Formats: sequence, C-alpha cells, structure tokens
Amino acid sequence: MRIEVVLGTGVGETTLSAFDNALVKAGVHNYNLIVLSSVIPKQSEVIRVVRYQASHNEWGHRLYIVKADVRSELIGNSIAAGLGWYQLEDGRGMFVEHDSIADNIEEVEMRVKNRIRKSLYDLCINRALLFNQDRMQMSLSSTEVKDKPACALVVAVYQSEDWKVEL
Repeated sequence: MRIEVVLGTGVGETTLSAFDNALVKAGVHNYNLIVLSSVIPKQSEVIRVVRYQASHNEWGHRLYIVKADVRSELIGNSIAAGLGWYQLEDGRGMFVEHDSIADNIEEVEMRVKNRIRKSLYDLCINRALLFNQDRMQMSLSSTEVKDKPACALVVAVYQSEDWKVEL
C-alpha cells in the first residue's frame, strides 16, 4: 500500500474555512474524510508528496486518512501540526498525530517534534519493539495567525473509495 503524506496551511474568515483552505492546498478537499487510528499495514510505503493528486471523478468519495490539524483565530499565535511515523522492515508501523499553539514558530515546532518523538518511542515500547530513532520520520505544517483565522494541517492518505450504491 502506498500512503501519501501531504501538508497544507490555510486562512479564512472562520477557523472552519481556514481548515477547508488547508484541505484545498493539500488536495484532499472534495472528499468525505474518514479518520483512522494510526496503524500502518504491512507492505506499506509512506512517502511525502507536495499535493494529493485527486481525480475529478472522486468528488464525495470516502478518503481514508490519518490527520493532525490545529486552528486558531487569535492574532499573533503560532500554530503547528505534525505526523510522525515509525515502520519496521516489512512496512508495518504506526503514525502519531500532534499539534500545538505557542508564541513563536520555533517554539511550536519544537513542541510538536518532541511530542512526536516521545509518542513514537512509547508506542514502540508498548508493542515490545526496539526503538531505533533512524526509523522515525515526521512531517510538520506550521504558520502564524496574522489578520485572519488560520489552520495548519498534515494528512496521511491511505486510499479513496467510492460509495457502493445498490440499485
């Protein structure tokens, strides 16, 4: 299975429309998002892409994802969302999702990175797996709230699926 990780930041008149703007920038906006827990199946390849390449024929399809997002309307906030993942040789593994709000970008990104590292370590320990930091990967999205509400988003896309309608 190919799992694509995409980022997006957005702004809007409300935090909801900022979230939608971030979805548009990531390419996952015309789907019904089905949020999964964070398990990566065997034989999976997790790759970073600039934008999810959605098909126009998939409007309204289910999109199975793991996501981290954070939204704020408080001007001056710095926000960050991140996904971290850890995989074994056979491709199986797990994602962790974290977000934070702080006074500056450096602080908020550091918080999210530290939480991702700690969570992946704990998830490995919980599964009796030896943690090797070299296997840890992460993607972060961050922005500052300026004059409009903002959102930072990271999405891991598993697959799209049509609604099977029985006639």
